[in-house]
Amino acid sequence: MGKLSDEIIIRGKKIKNRIVMPPMMCFSFKGDNGGMYGEQYVDHYTRRAKGGTGLIIVQATSAQGAAKQLDVWSDEQMKPLEKIAQNCHNYGAAVMMQLSYGDININELSVEEIHTMQLDCIAAASRAKQAGFDGVEYHFAHGYTLCRFLDPTSNTRTDSYGGILENRVRFLTEILPQIRVDVGEEFIVSIRMGGNIPDVAGAIEVAKVLEETGIDLLHVSFGMKEPNNTVPDDFICSTIAFNGSEIKKHVNIPVIAVSEIFTAEQARFLVENEYVDFVAIGRGIFADENWANKVLANESIQQCRNCGGITRKCLWFIDHTKCPAKKSS
Repeated sequence: MGKLSDEIIIRGKKIKNRIVMPPMMCFSFKGDNGGMYGEQYVDHYTRRAKGGTGLIIVQATSAQGAAKQLDVWSDEQMKPLEKIAQNCHNYGAAVMMQLSYGDININELSVEEIHTMQLDCIAAASRAKQAGFDGVEYHFAHGYTLCRFLDPTSNTRTDSYGGILENRVRFLTEILPQIRVDVGEEFIVSIRMGGNIPDVAGAIEVAKVLEETGIDLLHVSFGMKEPNNTVPDDFICSTIAFNGSEIKKHVNIPVIAVSEIFTAEQARFLVENEYVDFVAIGRGIFADENWANKVLANESIQQCRNCGGITRKCLWFIDHTKCPAKKSS
């Protein structure tokens, strides 16, 4: 039986416990000098590392422009990211960066445009390693650009990037060998995927191919839309987390469960029953930066109030200063 406190090693990187801070946008934060990142972000992630989180995944960062080292990928804009990586390591946390590619209709892209995107995704991983990160997570979930390649209901291409599963994962399978050459063997390459692309059975097949391709870690959320499949009565977590546990049955690489995991009871339920390998505590870690240390020490947490019941209504995402859990701490 696993424990939340158990360490795990992936690609030579030690992750000291099974608690993950998933990538979440900080919409009310400001970057330095007009850039995306700055000291406000450095402090934000440093506090969660100090709070005992085993693995921190920095919010979705567009890979666009990485091949030419533009925007966030310029040397100047990379400086805050270097601080984030260093500070997380100083507190014993592993740190990864989520890489996205916006919200594009893939069915209208030329093959040349897809190849440009692929070059950016390769370069972004390399730049993340240069900044000191332990790995990257490609964002193939939540209906965004990369997710659309995987889901047969959204991918209507008739060329080698659409149709059968082999083609729908081609965007990744074509670039992974070069990514591995560029970043080396001790660098984690993860995928955030939907557990319903378009359903659980489809997601299981995608997950098995991703494992065969050489992906190190799967972070299972939702695909083009939130799932509506049924969950057993004795499963005390969300449908999204349940779908992650279903995928875990069919792969040998570690799986992260996410979505509405707020309490120590839920986290332990998932790990101790070996439903998954990691639990991603999103809004809970926003509400209490010391969530991991407190739970591992069996102390009470500053509870997220699940404002509105769904992420879109979470007051943190509107303005982090309005989070009622933080106000009462």
